[in-house]
Amino acid sequence: MTATLTGFLHAATVPALTDTVSPALDTSIFDRVLDQGSPAQRMTLARQLAAFTADAETPAVERDHIVPVMLKLAVDIDPDVRRALADGVSATDLLHADILFSIIADEDDIALPFLGATPALTYWHMLAVLKVGDPARQSAIALRADLSAESRAFIIKSAPLEACLALFDNPAVHLTNEEYQTLYTRFGQSQEMAERLLACTDLPLDIRILQAKRASNRMHQLMAERGWVAANDAAELVADAEETAILNILVSAEPKELVHVVEFLVSRNMLTPSIIVRAACLGEMHVVECAMANLAGVHVLRARDLMAGRAMGGFKSLHAKSGLPPSCLAVLQAACDVARDEAEEGITLDGEGFGRRLIEALMTRYESLGFKDRAKHLEVVGRFAEDRVRIIARRLRADIVRAA
Repeated sequence: MTATLTGFLHAATVPALTDTVSPALDTSIFDRVLDQGSPAQRMTLARQLAAFTADAETPAVERDHIVPVMLKLAVDIDPDVRRALADGVSATDLLHADILFSIIADEDDIALPFLGATPALTYWHMLAVLKVGDPARQSAIALRADLSAESRAFIIKSAPLEACLALFDNPAVHLTNEEYQTLYTRFGQSQEMAERLLACTDLPLDIRILQAKRASNRMHQLMAERGWVAANDAAELVADAEETAILNILVSAEPKELVHVVEFLVSRNMLTPSIIVRAACLGEMHVVECAMANLAGVHVLRARDLMAGRAMGGFKSLHAKSGLPPSCLAVLQAACDVARDEAEEGITLDGEGFGRRLIEALMTRYESLGFKDRAKHLEVVGRFAEDRVRIIARRLRADIVRAA
């Protein structure tokens, strides 16, 4: 210890210690510096004692013996002294708990860098800071690469928004679906949390759907309060935006995810007939298959065969089992026929190409359809299809109405 403190002793102009360190180390020299030394001398003492306690070869008894001195340095009136001590011990895990918490309780500019760097934190140290610390210290814990499982669970279930948001900036944290659900349940109303969640590529799709629903409800309320548009028009605009958002989520889902999210929509009574018809008008027939299969209580492969006309009963039987209104049948049947033609020709149509063929099918097939029925179906296409197709459908419907 004498050799370690030589530099300090010279700067402090105090008598040197003997070459032999006794178990009962005389720390009166340190007390004199604490009471009478200048800030520069106390800072030197802080650095020397920090290096001494961080040395793995320092006997534990001597490390413990200087704890009272270090605790006084940790609460020194001069912040530069406290900072020197914190910087000196920030890389060691050989730190007494009282010193650890004294530094953590210091001003933010000293405590937070130390809290983010020190390896001396055990899982119960982390939990202690999370339970009694302010959001800044909780956030520092949340950002640690060695964040313990217990601390992570506490943050997600009980910590304030600031600390939970910090988890998204920690590259060592990969949230599970259950953790995403908990965060959304707690903070889904927060715009900042919603944005961070939606930016996650692995966010469960049901959360994306709930957020789309929540956003549409807020928009509807805002329109109603400010009177931007008539109430009926506002409801239609909001519903259209909500269904478009939901359909985009369905379209982007992987097959297994799609089955799960359709089940979720059905359980929440959110899978509306218009979402299914909208998917059909855009040629997203894999979404239609999955939705129809769920509603009819059959396997997706069975629904696919019925829609393609490869099974007894055909699409009409699938439609009847699904419980969808009769008004959906013609457009959905026409979409199935276009999809079958697409498969037979070995081509892949984009949304516009599929929509054009859908209009053609509605206008030239199905002899039982009268002009009035065709006009109704074109109205549906004119609302749900791709933008250019909508224009064509609306013009054709207007021509039919005029001709009638």
